[in-house]
Amino acid sequence: YILVHEMAHLLERHHNGRFKALMDHYLPNWKHRREELNRLPVRHVDWGY
Repeated sequence: YILVHEMAHLLERHHNGRFKALMDHYLPNWKHRREELNRLPVRHVDWGY
């Protein structure tokens, strides 16, 4: 998801309709993948910051 998201930004800077159309074209289930990614923890206690 992240790779396709960033590559779409090479063609469209903003998260507008064109950007979403690119995401739909290259990664049809991008909304589901974004939701899964957003459910993950931002950090892990054992990572030792």
